[in-house]
Amino acid sequence: MQELNELSAYVFERDRHEFSLGDTLDIKTGLLLASLAFLAVQSSGLMAPTLPLGSFVLQILSVLSMALGGVCCAAELWPRDYLREAMPDKYEAWISSLDEYRSHHPNADTTTLSSTRFLAAKERIQNNAAINNRKSIFMFIAFYCVVAAFAANLGTLAMRLF
Repeated sequence: MQELNELSAYVFERDRHEFSLGDTLDIKTGLLLASLAFLAVQSSGLMAPTLPLGSFVLQILSVLSMALGGVCCAAELWPRDYLREAMPDKYEAWISSLDEYRSHHPNADTTTLSSTRFLAAKERIQNNAAINNRKSIFMFIAFYCVVAAFAANLGTLAMRLF
């Protein structure tokens, strides 16, 4: 029984963690989006009517990276429905119906609420972890796009200076 209580504590903590991880990913993606906006402004300043071929190729790479990064940021930030713990009112009504049932059936199993909450938490973890995994993939692609655009802009700056 002690092992089950420890596992329950872990499951409920992991449930809260998966739910809050979505907000963390959104904040990081917002920072990537701001970086992409900065790089876009920088690229517009680097564009000139007569760019050498090397600089032109780097700026095309930069613009394509920023476009892909922007799409990935939008995909990551797209609203999703996370599963959450039920509101206390729902549990109160359920508990009162269980109490009424127990009053008529004194030998009934009393672990129903804990096991049901435990199973629901495991289901939420699987659902929310899958959502966070997809969001994380989009965020990492956006990150690599920021790095590529930054490198291309840095290369263009270096070509202009030397």
